[in-house]
Amino acid sequence: MTTKTMTTTVAADPPPKRPSKPKDPIIAVGRVLAWIAVLVCLIPIVLILVVATTREWRTGVYSGGFTLDWLIQGFDMVAINFAYSLQIALIVLVLNVLIGFPASWLFARRRFPGRRVAMAITQTPLAIPGIALAIGLIMAYGTGDLKRYGILLVFGHLLYTLPFFIATMVPVLGSRRLQELEQVALTLGAGRTRRFLTVTVPQVKTALLGALILVITLSLGEFNVSFFVFSPTDPPLPMELHSSHKQDGIEIASAVTVWFLAFVVPAAIVLERLGGAKVSASS
Repeated sequence: MTTKTMTTTVAADPPPKRPSKPKDPIIAVGRVLAWIAVLVCLIPIVLILVVATTREWRTGVYSGGFTLDWLIQGFDMVAINFAYSLQIALIVLVLNVLIGFPASWLFARRRFPGRRVAMAITQTPLAIPGIALAIGLIMAYGTGDLKRYGILLVFGHLLYTLPFFIATMVPVLGSRRLQELEQVALTLGAGRTRRFLTVTVPQVKTALLGALILVITLSLGEFNVSFFVFSPTDPPLPMELHSSHKQDGIEIASAVTVWFLAFVVPAAIVLERLGGAKVSASS
């Protein structure tokens, strides 16, 4: 004898629909404006790339066909300048660490007479036009060997980038959470060096790396100070860019610009990925 079991499935009532929230018109407008901003930034870049790959731009878009000749010539023109600019940027980066990190630590951790004034002075170069900074450097240190060997150029880039480095690091080094972690490490017997290497550096490494990339990016693209203090025998990358736009054809100038962007933009993208928006905001 078999027993058949009949199973009755009762469909569950569907969950009540949540009332949809009304769309915020401010957010909608903000999205539109954001995309407009993206287009405003992208259109010149795309146009420069089109010009750099057009055989004869003055007669029309891709007049004469597509070519890579201008990009090849542009790369040959900027390769040496980029190597020199990168060398200057790395020297400036090291100086920022050697000078800026101790200064940031002092401003973040110590209260002393004149502290606010000293911090304001470190940010003064941001309020001074690059031309004025360059003239001040020339008047203070002359135009002899310091300019010929690029030392004056390093000083100018250091003056321009150090305020960004300090403004980025002071809030991080002065955070209460970091100091509490260091205090915990102290109570567990960690010495000053060990606390610095195992607590401080890991906690500030993202901001520090972002600040270093910011320094390199600013140094590679700095023009105002460089224009007055660079040595004609060793022009940095922005000077080659300026020269190509003045003396060469529009195609060559665009090709040089493409390579300039290819060198600088990746660093800016990495900066953004590391929280560059916060880095820039803190400065």
